[in-house]
Amino acid sequence: MKFTFFRFILLFAIIAFFSSCLNSSDNTTVVSSKPYFSSLVFKTNDSVPYLSSAKFTLEFDGKLADSIIVNVDSLPYKTRVDSVYPTFSFKSSAATRLYLFPGNKFKRDSIWITGTDTVDFSKDIKVKNYATDGVKNRTYVVRTNVHRVDPEAYVWSKAGADMSSVNAKYQKAIAIGDQLFYYQNDGSNSYLYTSTDGFSWGAKTITGLPVNTPLDDMIEFNGQIFLSRDGFNLYSSTDGANWSKNALAAFSFKSLLFVLNSRLWAVVQSDNTYHFANSTDGVNWTMIGTIPDNFPVSDFAAVSFTQPTGKAKAVVLGGVSSVNGTPLNNRWSTEDGTYWVDFSTENHSLDTLAVGVSVISYDNKLLAFGQRTDNGKAYYKISKDDGLSWANTDTARNVLPAALKSLPRTFSSMVVLKPKTYNKQDSKAVIEASNRIFIIGGKSGSTVYSDVWTGKVTRKNFLLQAFSIY
Repeated sequence: MKFTFFRFILLFAIIAFFSSCLNSSDNTTVVSSKPYFSSLVFKTNDSVPYLSSAKFTLEFDGKLADSIIVNVDSLPYKTRVDSVYPTFSFKSSAATRLYLFPGNKFKRDSIWITGTDTVDFSKDIKVKNYATDGVKNRTYVVRTNVHRVDPEAYVWSKAGADMSSVNAKYQKAIAIGDQLFYYQNDGSNSYLYTSTDGFSWGAKTITGLPVNTPLDDMIEFNGQIFLSRDGFNLYSSTDGANWSKNALAAFSFKSLLFVLNSRLWAVVQSDNTYHFANSTDGVNWTMIGTIPDNFPVSDFAAVSFTQPTGKAKAVVLGGVSSVNGTPLNNRWSTEDGTYWVDFSTENHSLDTLAVGVSVISYDNKLLAFGQRTDNGKAYYKISKDDGLSWANTDTARNVLPAALKSLPRTFSSMVVLKPKTYNKQDSKAVIEASNRIFIIGGKSGSTVYSDVWTGKVTRKNFLLQAFSIY
């Protein structure tokens, strides 16, 4: 791979010869003096299938403009770049020299780039390009970024200890914008704690809610929080602390379900039968059809989300039957709130569903957490096909905090705090300030928790920066 000094002199003699010939035969021909970088492509092969996806641009290093050739969007985790076929393109190039740095500055090696040699890009290297005028040249550092951590791993931390010592019968957490609301009720009083980051919490006084108010079907809709489970009364709040009652005489609320297609959905009861109902404002309601057999009326887990196709969808898991109050293992899915499909008849991968399970939509997946009723063990599964099939989570990627795996509990309070996007003029980066999962409180037997755990898939921490080259 080494070239002698004689070959270096010979190459420039050839360049000078052809330059002279060009100038003597055609006075209009101009030999370029622009040795500037245009592109770098890695040749792919069967063992390293992602190399050709690397896109290299010029980065400012604060000292010498356009001096670093780098792929800002890192290659996938564990991609090998120690034996790569590089193809450089410059605005003008007679020859390009590549300098290797094996770690010992006294044993540096270099090669002329021919396109047939493999190069180790696992460390920074330098490339020096000579323009066709035989005079101008430009040197760049080449840096190849490869993700050093698994982008699909979940990183967890404890955001806070128990917020209170209340022996709560009911718990619920709600996220509205960038604010978290955590509620408790011990049968005599309701308690509220709020936070804007999930780490620092403050207590607030609640007014307007009945003394013994179950909290499990509390739901956010159009910037308000709604709560039923009090017969013909529906409660709502704009600030989470002060509540007002809206009495309805047409039917009795059993549970609020979810928000789908800009409507709030509920299970209601009229003339001893159960129906669906929806509302565009949470005040005026329309009753629609009857619920299917084995559809839950309480204690279920529900989530709505947008599918990859762009259509909205809702999934309802488990719950308690309207017939005899027995736990259900059914998994219902709908796109319009009226036509439902029972996934449990086609797929039995979630037949051990427990009452009190929580389900959230995160990173284009559904995550289900809870405590199994048959053996009391921790319950956590993942669905990548919108709730049809479910699989055990990859323990190596730590989808649940180890401390919570060792102490199973029901997670009645799980929320996802959506990302904040800062758009400033001439901004060079989009920063995901949140996009975190928060596990708040829960129960294990008779033990009540009000602690806070937070986690995020590692990929959500990556910053994609765009640089403008002038």
